[in-house]
Amino acid sequence: MLPIDQLIQPLTPGQVKDSIYRLLSASGLPVTSWHEGAVARSIIAVIAAIFAGFTQVIALAIRANYLDLAEGIWLTLLAYYVYGVERVEATFATGQVTLVNAGGGVYPFEAGEFICRNPTTDAHYTNASFFELGAGQTLTIDVRAVVAGAEGSSSAGQITALVTEMLSVTCSNAAALNGRDQESDPALRQVCRDSLGALSPNGPQAAYEYWAKRARRADGTIVNVTRVWVSPGSSVGHVQVYVASPSGAVDGSAGDPSTDLGAVASTIMRLVVPKGATCTVSSAVAVTVTVTGTAWVQVAANLSDAAWQTLFLQQLTMYLAEVPIGGHVLTSVPGHVFRNAIIGQVEGVSKFVIKFDPTLPAGDTSLAEGQVPVSGAHSIAVQQVG
Repeated sequence: MLPIDQLIQPLTPGQVKDSIYRLLSASGLPVTSWHEGAVARSIIAVIAAIFAGFTQVIALAIRANYLDLAEGIWLTLLAYYVYGVERVEATFATGQVTLVNAGGGVYPFEAGEFICRNPTTDAHYTNASFFELGAGQTLTIDVRAVVAGAEGSSSAGQITALVTEMLSVTCSNAAALNGRDQESDPALRQVCRDSLGALSPNGPQAAYEYWAKRARRADGTIVNVTRVWVSPGSSVGHVQVYVASPSGAVDGSAGDPSTDLGAVASTIMRLVVPKGATCTVSSAVAVTVTVTGTAWVQVAANLSDAAWQTLFLQQLTMYLAEVPIGGHVLTSVPGHVFRNAIIGQVEGVSKFVIKFDPTLPAGDTSLAEGQVPVSGAHSIAVQQVG
């Protein structure tokens, strides 16, 4: 019987050809006398290419049976049909921008006709419904990112450019707009494991984590909770749960099920908390981590300073969105966002990054219970080295 590590490795066309030639040679055929370009060699090359592709499908199908090995669509199917867990798809960042018309023009737009953008990330946004901006008017409109996922997110005050030409009109966003990437393979695997804990009527930690990440709003959409902290055992039967989204806090009130935090709290109370126990569900408190400094990169990468800065911003935002509530705890509390880890994130963006020298943070950032890191206004200067 072949070990699993061999079963999940597809064969290359070269490996298939070698195997065919060995079998033919063992059968007595003079394979070494066939010159390059001979009909037999051409037929074997075609067969090898086809069979190698077939082994790739076989390897993927075998990996699809194991939670730690399945990937992509195969993991999506395994999660749904074996664990009853649906992968969270990417969402569009939505929110509002305020338009100020300092001129005399009148600008009517049907849904999707108006476009503004974030000059820092080049994320574009379009109006969700019809609006008309009159002369001298200030108007707040609903917008949605053109592209789904976290790349369509913008911090407050970053959407300041108009793509649609409107004379004497400026725009800005008072609040952040946050999109969510499709749930990653590692995150989906963890939710599948958490789902097993959710089968218990006794409220283990995994049950709290699973239902916090799978709580739904009244319209059926999943609340954007990606980080959960559950207190250790209590002598009085009380459990404290902190929840956070990729951008930090979860909006709303725990006592109002029509809000995101309330939907999470209601789900946990109904489906997890055992009789005789009590539970408090709170939003984690955001702690802003701002990264500044200088990165030295190789000119050979052929990227502009702005392109490098966008890559660094995306990597830092993604990293900080995944740091657990309370930070990384090595031996004992408090936890931290480690400065060396931030350096590693920037330097790990590309093999063309030579060095990153941060000025902020000056040291490790300590996080208390219930605190979660969020991205600040990162600013990384780029030095191109020939």
